[in-house]
Amino acid sequence: MRRNRTVVAVAALALALLVGVTGCTRVRLQDNPATAVNTLDKTVSLDGATHLKTEVSMGVGELKLSGVEASGTAMIGTFVYAPTDWLPEVAYVVSEGTGTLSVRQPAESGVKPFDRVKNTWDVRIARTVPTDLTLRLGVGSSIVDLRGVDVTSLDAVTGVGETTIDLSGARADGFAARIESGVGELTLRLPRSVGARVTGAKDGLGSFTADGESVTSDSWVNDAWSGCGPKIDIVLNRGVGEVQILLVD
Repeated sequence: MRRNRTVVAVAALALALLVGVTGCTRVRLQDNPATAVNTLDKTVSLDGATHLKTEVSMGVGELKLSGVEASGTAMIGTFVYAPTDWLPEVAYVVSEGTGTLSVRQPAESGVKPFDRVKNTWDVRIARTVPTDLTLRLGVGSSIVDLRGVDVTSLDAVTGVGETTIDLSGARADGFAARIESGVGELTLRLPRSVGARVTGAKDGLGSFTADGESVTSDSWVNDAWSGCGPKIDIVLNRGVGEVQILLVD
C-alpha cells in the first residue's frame, strides 16, 4: 500500500513539474465551442518509396495510430485540434527509395490560463511497407495498434498518461524495439506464437506484470522465444507507474 501511494505521489509531482515547465495552468482535453475546433484531413502518397522512416511526435492530446491498406499511400490522418496554432506539421520527402515522414505538434503549442484545448489525432500508416517507427508522446492517452504493420524497428518514448502498444499478430520478420515509459500506465500486447523478449523489467518504480504474473527478473521471454522464427526483442526503460504485458493468441 505504501508503495502504491509513493507511485501516485511521484506521478503527481512529475505532472506538476511538466505543467510548470510548459507554462500551462490547466489543460482540458474537451470539446471547445464549434467555432474554435478545427479538422485537418491529410493523405500522404508514397511517391515511389519502398521503405519508410516515420516519426510521430505529440506533446499533448489523444493519439490513435494504426495501419491502413491503401495502395500508394504512406499515411492517412485526421487531426482535430484547438486552438488554431496547434495545426499539426506534416512533412514528407523521398530519397533513394526511402520516404521520411514526420507528423509533429508545433513546438510552440502554448495555451493561455484556463483555455480549453482539443488535440485528437487518428494516424494510419502503410501496413505493407517496411517501416522504422519513432514515437515521441507527451501528456495524454495513446493507442498504437501495429497489427499487420511491417515494423522493422520501433523507438517509443511515452510521457504522462496511458499508452497501449499492440505488436500482436503474425510477423514475417523480427525487429528490435526500444520503449521508454514515463509516468502512468503502459500496456504491451505481444503475440503468444511469435518469440518476444523484454529486458530492463526491474528498472523504474511501480508494478510490472506479464500475462497476470509479477515479473521480478531483469529479462522476460515468452514460450515462443526459444523456438524458430521471427523475434521481437524489446529493451524497456521503465519510469513510474504500471507496466503490463498481455499475450495475445
